[in-house]
Amino acid sequence: MELSQLPGLGPKRVQALRKAGFNSIADLLYNVPRNYLDQTKVTAIKDCKAGERAVLIGTVVRSGIIRGRRNRFVATLTDGTGEMSLLFFQGTSYWAKRIQNGSKWLVSGAVGEYRGLQMSHPDMQPFDDDQEFSGAILPVYSISEACREARMEQKFFRGLYKTIFKFPGLTLPGLCPRELTDYLHFAPVMENLRTLHLPKEFPAIYKAKREMKILELLPFCLRMVKRRENQRLRGHERQIDLGTVMKIRAALPFQLTGGQEAALNTIIDGLNGKKQFHALLQGDVGCGKTVVAMLAMMAVCGSGEQCALMVPTDILARQHYKSLKPFFEAAGLRVQLLVGATSAAERKQILGELQMGLCNAVIGTHALYSKDVTFSKLGFVIIDEQHRFGVGQREALLSKGDYPDMLVMSATPIPRSLAMTLYGDLKVISIKEKPAGRKPIKTRLVSASKRDDMKRFICGEALKGNLCYWIASRVESGDGSASSPTGDGSTGGSPTGERSIRSVDEIVAELRIFVAGINDATVNAGINGVSANAGQNGAPLVVEGVHGQMDESERDAIIARFAAGQIHILVATTVIEVGVNVPAANLMVIDQPDRFGLSQLHQLRGRVGRGNQEAWCFLMQPEGETADTSMERLSNFAATEDGFEIAELDLQTRGAGNLEGNEQSGAWVFRWFDWIEDQELISQTLETAANILKDESAFDDNAKGKIQAWYAEKPVVNEDGVH
Repeated sequence: MELSQLPGLGPKRVQALRKAGFNSIADLLYNVPRNYLDQTKVTAIKDCKAGERAVLIGTVVRSGIIRGRRNRFVATLTDGTGEMSLLFFQGTSYWAKRIQNGSKWLVSGAVGEYRGLQMSHPDMQPFDDDQEFSGAILPVYSISEACREARMEQKFFRGLYKTIFKFPGLTLPGLCPRELTDYLHFAPVMENLRTLHLPKEFPAIYKAKREMKILELLPFCLRMVKRRENQRLRGHERQIDLGTVMKIRAALPFQLTGGQEAALNTIIDGLNGKKQFHALLQGDVGCGKTVVAMLAMMAVCGSGEQCALMVPTDILARQHYKSLKPFFEAAGLRVQLLVGATSAAERKQILGELQMGLCNAVIGTHALYSKDVTFSKLGFVIIDEQHRFGVGQREALLSKGDYPDMLVMSATPIPRSLAMTLYGDLKVISIKEKPAGRKPIKTRLVSASKRDDMKRFICGEALKGNLCYWIASRVESGDGSASSPTGDGSTGGSPTGERSIRSVDEIVAELRIFVAGINDATVNAGINGVSANAGQNGAPLVVEGVHGQMDESERDAIIARFAAGQIHILVATTVIEVGVNVPAANLMVIDQPDRFGLSQLHQLRGRVGRGNQEAWCFLMQPEGETADTSMERLSNFAATEDGFEIAELDLQTRGAGNLEGNEQSGAWVFRWFDWIEDQELISQTLETAANILKDESAFDDNAKGKIQAWYAEKPVVNEDGVH
């Protein structure tokens, strides 16, 4: 059924619904009520108490915007027994137009007290004089501006859902099979949807919500349990070459930390087992995951099998190849580099060596899972920065061996709730220590009014030999990339306007002008007294920019000059987030940090402090007022270097992202299940999934087929398990 077939929906309203994201009946039915208004009891204002929720019916007698450091709209509601102040700190102009003196309202919210009773941002429903109080439980929906303009508000949507559920035989495609809901003693999905949109009692609402949450999470758990069971049936024994591991360990110019030691032992034990070993090695930037992975590769290569290390960028692949090759050669093992830029002749040679078993290990990018890449005996696959690769890409590389073991690595720690579900088929190994001698990175928020002071400080430090990254959220002015600074379609909730967003090009120009204005006598006068020509080799400051749209060779050349100290300030997008290692870079300025996720900020911050010098990361605030939520988020980030803590904060503020896909974008939006509030359901749902797969006798072949089709991997980006 099309939207236009619903009674009361003309072309303008259909257009408004589509603009709000409702393109089908299914979209409407899965539009989750954000709250419920309990009209079963109305409280007199005189009986309200601070700390309790209340439903009021009254008339607005005074209203207006109060100007100040933080503007707010205040309306005074009376019901004849007392007065209640209604406060709105957001959308003040909107509420000033909507709430007029003399208008009657049904108000619901938490009661507070400050110089009298008040409610902050309560739910507001217009209440006509001739309207009877129904005493019902009413769903409260999020209403878009497009719907408001088309005069489609709460009353309209409630009536619309009553109309939809009157259609006989109403159903939706892709629902959880009835055989499975019966097995779980759940109501059918359509019945739960009716309960949520046409509620009668709160216990039924709570039950329906809980069942929908479990059904949303269940497909993930079923897939994970299935993978874990498959691993138990696969794998093979091998004779681990511990001699080579010990030899290379002795050649390292440093001692392994306790965390590295424990991680390596766990991986070696897994590789030495009889069943297929899949693990996740996680730890903060700079904790030493790569050397642990290299030693594990030595153990497998020394036993006569091949290893593949896949990374997301050419820069990182070349960096790993350059740093690991001497150790492989010392062990008498041959390692090759295979990236997109590898010449045809060299590629042909490498492919031949892999196929014939003459090459023990290969380091590369997406080029590794190309169809023409074959291995003689691929035994171990390592995937660095695993969140950059989709499930399909990992599977494509794994398919090139006879069920090889796999280690995925992440410098973005995985929150516990995700580790239990999406990574539940992996053994989670964590490194929480950093190598000895690393100093903490100091992180500070800097207001927009201090921008010139920031530039002066950075230039002064650069002249002393401290190199600086300056991070921008867009490539060039007006390129349209501002809406997706992280490359994932998310803006991190930035409240700032597009005109205040500086691009790489604009910041490069800004800094070059500033540097040109510095002369020998005035640079940082009174701060550090360093002259403009006091830099390394007496050279003036050099500012350059890099971004992902540049030619790769040009970008690599600029980064190489930066690493050599020939460039003092490198303005960059997140292209430097992975695979850039410049120990002399101890300063970072992140422009408009509110436009990035916390985990991404943490990755960026990890580019500095890689030597033994003190490092700083400055979060340059945008011009204009920054939303309180953004300030709180950034303050929390600045207060900790613990990547595990930051991962949990990021999950709370941005969502779980495209969890089985390529990015941590927050694009995967669960309608029912909440990764923070509903964590207690995870263990139960995992157990339920295991029972479903174990209890085969409970389903006939037809039911098994329908259930398998329901939870199987799907190419749909926003598949959420319920539909």
